[in-house]
Amino acid sequence: MSPRHSLADRLRQPGLVVAPGCHDAIGARAIEQAGFEAVYMTGNGLSASLIGAPDIGLLTMTEMVARGRALAAAIKVPLIADADTGYGNLNNVARTVAEYEAAGVAAIHLEDQVTPKRCGAMKGLALVTPEEHAEKIRIAVATRCDPDFLIIGRSDARLPLGLDEAIARGKAYAQAGADLVLLEMLQSEEEMKRALGEIEAPLMFNYVEGRVPPLTAEEFERLGFKVLSYPVASTLAYAHMMAAFARELKRSGTTRGLEASMLDLPSYEAFLGRDNYA
Repeated sequence: MSPRHSLADRLRQPGLVVAPGCHDAIGARAIEQAGFEAVYMTGNGLSASLIGAPDIGLLTMTEMVARGRALAAAIKVPLIADADTGYGNLNNVARTVAEYEAAGVAAIHLEDQVTPKRCGAMKGLALVTPEEHAEKIRIAVATRCDPDFLIIGRSDARLPLGLDEAIARGKAYAQAGADLVLLEMLQSEEEMKRALGEIEAPLMFNYVEGRVPPLTAEEFERLGFKVLSYPVASTLAYAHMMAAFARELKRSGTTRGLEASMLDLPSYEAFLGRDNYA
């Protein structure tokens, strides 16, 4: 069973799929080896790791797809990927779907912001009309070759436009054919229950530390979500670790004393599957 088919099949079964986010293949392998059922490719983290810049729509579709291909090839579990706004008009959305599908990605989400977009947790979000984005969802669904390649309709309307508008948009994207719906930045369990009760599609949730209620995976599952991602957590952890590492190396002039926070070389090679290569 391919990773793409396994994700589609898994989502037809009871329970929650937890897909921690990462920005590179080593992170994807770590998530897989920890036993998670899926991996999420974060656009925010990719912007940070590829060009050292905030998530304000600077990356191109080709850059995102290239990293998606690398992550998908590094793991055997499904990869869910950020596809931003589809990178343009309906023609661009069709190409985006074709490229991500060819890259081996299992699912993508398309968001209803204007282009260039920005991280959904930032201030100053601007959105296209729900009609325009619903048409993007319809084109994405019609374009895919494999029905198991999942299209996730995402709305960033909650913060700038309120809960009612976010739910209305979620409904429109479900009606347009989205396999799942993702409403960013729901602010309470009551809001989550409303969305889950009113939108006739499975729901995904992005857990952004400090910006959403601090629920556990078990609590999200009990509410009824089907996919839970921690999109930027690993990138935040990596940035914190690297900043501390660099400061200590600059201060001490040696890596002695840091070994406890590092893999030794044999463990590192085993982690990367060195024995699988000639």
